[in-house]
Amino acid sequence: MGEITTSPARPARPGKAVSRRGRMGTPAPAAAAGRRAARPALTPSLGQKLRYRFDNALARGPAVVIGWLALVTLAIFVLAGLLFWAFRLDGVNGAGPVGNPAEGIWQAMLRVVDAGTFAGDTSWPMRLLSLLVTLAGIFIAGSLIGLIANGVDQRIEGLRKGRSDVLETGHTLILGWSPRIAAIVAELVVANESERDAAVVVLGNEDKTVMEDALAAAVPDTGTTRVVCRSGSPSRAADLRMVNLAGARSVIVMSAGAGDADVIKAVLAIKTLDAEFAGPRVIAEVGDPTYAASLEVLTDGRVVTVNSDHVIAEITAQSCRQSGLSQVLRDLLDFEGDEVYFAPFPELTGRSYGEALGAFERCAVLGLARADGTVLVNPPAGTVLADGDEVIAVAEDDSTFRCTGIATHEPPVPLVATDEVPQTTNLLVVGWSVLGPKVVREIDQFAVPGTVVEVVVDPALVDPGEVRVDGLLHTDLRVHTTSAGPDELAGLVADRPFDQGIVLSYRDAVDAADGDARTLLTLLALRRAWPAGGPHAVRIVAEVLEREDVELAQAGGVDDWIVSDEVTSLMLAQLSERTELAQVFLELFSPDGARLSFRPAQRYVGGEPVPYGAVVAAGALRDESVLGYRTADGSVHLNPAKSEVVALQADDQVLVIESRG
Repeated sequence: MGEITTSPARPARPGKAVSRRGRMGTPAPAAAAGRRAARPALTPSLGQKLRYRFDNALARGPAVVIGWLALVTLAIFVLAGLLFWAFRLDGVNGAGPVGNPAEGIWQAMLRVVDAGTFAGDTSWPMRLLSLLVTLAGIFIAGSLIGLIANGVDQRIEGLRKGRSDVLETGHTLILGWSPRIAAIVAELVVANESERDAAVVVLGNEDKTVMEDALAAAVPDTGTTRVVCRSGSPSRAADLRMVNLAGARSVIVMSAGAGDADVIKAVLAIKTLDAEFAGPRVIAEVGDPTYAASLEVLTDGRVVTVNSDHVIAEITAQSCRQSGLSQVLRDLLDFEGDEVYFAPFPELTGRSYGEALGAFERCAVLGLARADGTVLVNPPAGTVLADGDEVIAVAEDDSTFRCTGIATHEPPVPLVATDEVPQTTNLLVVGWSVLGPKVVREIDQFAVPGTVVEVVVDPALVDPGEVRVDGLLHTDLRVHTTSAGPDELAGLVADRPFDQGIVLSYRDAVDAADGDARTLLTLLALRRAWPAGGPHAVRIVAEVLEREDVELAQAGGVDDWIVSDEVTSLMLAQLSERTELAQVFLELFSPDGARLSFRPAQRYVGGEPVPYGAVVAAGALRDESVLGYRTADGSVHLNPAKSEVVALQADDQVLVIESRG
């Protein structure tokens, strides 16, 4: 082994300090501090300072620059005017020298604003000085024109970006951009027809022009309603001030972008400006029932939530249960035709609910609102109206919601006194989405034991293992997999004992256009297997994602349809006008609440024509609120006059609200 030797230390070079940590170490603190102290400080020149200030002025916008130019202009003609007077320059406009400083400043100003003024000067000293003043004026005038034009362009661009303040008051404010907004705006336009100066303001993260173009294409005629769009974040308090949240009549918070997360942030942003939610009423679209319940509890019920999937599922289930119910529910949700109203009638205090049912000639009473805020939909006929109670009724307009006095109609003798016995049914469901389990659960609420629901799904779009619904009480769920081609689907359902077909869109797997295209093809295939009017005719209910595809679905043979986005939009629009309706719809859409039903007319009347008020009285004997009737041809007559004489036949039906037993 060799020996390990060490070389002698190399002496330090003269004049060079050696670090205490060696050549590769960091410099000693004292040495480093000495070098930092020796670095010369930056001393800007006067020119650099002036340029720095000038650049800052330009960055602040054209208004600041215009102000500086105005000061420069003032300095030029003041200085030039004093020179005219101080040096006694003659030849000013062909005359002698100016007599005082004010006249000199005036002559200088004329040469700044008008380049042709100095043409009348006769002496060369005056001509040269006037030329310099005029050239300075030309430069300043050109700069001002450019700055003003640029300022106007910036203002126009700012307006296009939608960042200007909204000065509307009493408007409906929609937070968040969604394709469903077009349906909401269309309904609000109808609701505002009686108002001369109404406004709807939309605040979304989209470009202002994009939102305006989309709404203009969907709602070309807005009548007396102005539609104002602004670009911004619904979760920023500053943007909510921009759209005048405090002056709004109602606020609709849409589930867009990140869904429920954005809704919750927007509601909290509203709370920063209105801590007690004492200002505009707030309606929020929330998908998660847990979030919806939390929002209502934490805001003491001042924020009304709408679960779109639950509403769509309930209406779909109602449509499957009985034909025509989806049409009635749409009529109650939109602003066209008859609507639901609340109003107090002191003259009915002490009277029973059964008597109140016949006390309105042009209104169909459906419930009571107690003085403590409790809503009773279809209470027992013997319920007594107390002081402060309000009547809930379907009326054509609030002007027709008038009590015409207690009327006594003798109930006719019915041909059928017993209720029909529910029968088991076999339902076919084609397609699946997050809405599927909700629809099946709602169907199960109305079903009798032995009901079978067979689901057909395309395995390329939905995993068959995920098609399950827990907690069913009366329904047996069976799953089939197929690509749902026309021949394959027709062969699957041919000669099968189905009572009804439901077509659901694959909304979770494809976009709206593709989803509706699949729905239309499925309708054609089912109608091929179940021809309308044939021995195997089966009623088909379909979910349509886009309103413009309804006409095509009707051509495809659908009996009832539900436009998913439209239903939610209608409810949001209704609640933005009257939040008290939330309890009515909640009761109608609750599994344990009241429900709409078509009942055979023979349960209420005999074979003779009777006043419609007598049919209402017959319903009151059964603790049912009668809203109208449906003839055998499928037409629904909602809220007819009590004095109207009707001749209901065996195939006709009476529309009632009944308690679920």
